Amino acid sequence: MESIENEYMHKSSIQELQVMYAVAIDSGNYDKLDDIFTSDAVGIYGRSYNGIEEIKQAMIDGCDYLTSVQHINGNHWATINGNTASAGCYLHVIQHLLDTPGGDIHEMGGVYFDELLLTDSGWRIAKREIKIKWSKGNTLIRDNKPS
Repeated sequence: MESIENEYMHKSSIQELQVMYAVAIDSGNYDKLDDIFTSDAVGIYGRSYNGIEEIKQAMIDGCDYLTSVQHINGNHWATINGNTASAGCYLHVIQHLLDTPGGDIHEMGGVYFDELLLTDSGWRIAKREIKIKWSKGNTLIRDNKPS
């Protein structure tokens, strides 16, 4: 049986990975996602994106046009099973786009569900699925993103 300290270390590393995902997207440093996902990861954000390059492009397309975006994560959990883990956290995303008719803010809340793999470089997300529970504000911010 794994020690409590070792389990805590793994859970802390996974939580840090979930936080760094938010920091990478909010800062526009999408290449940092290479250190968060496996190269063959699957991201389910309304539809499936296969591989890190598709995931990065989805984040660029979904966030880069915004004036700013802020992900706030909380209520993290993880279950470690050897070199794999199931984890997740709650999310609150605030999207800001200046001069949008009807208001400059759109917000969403939901849950990330993650499947992770312990690699030689540490924990990496192999699959991430987002489940949006609520949204409010100006949906034109999402609906009118550039194509």
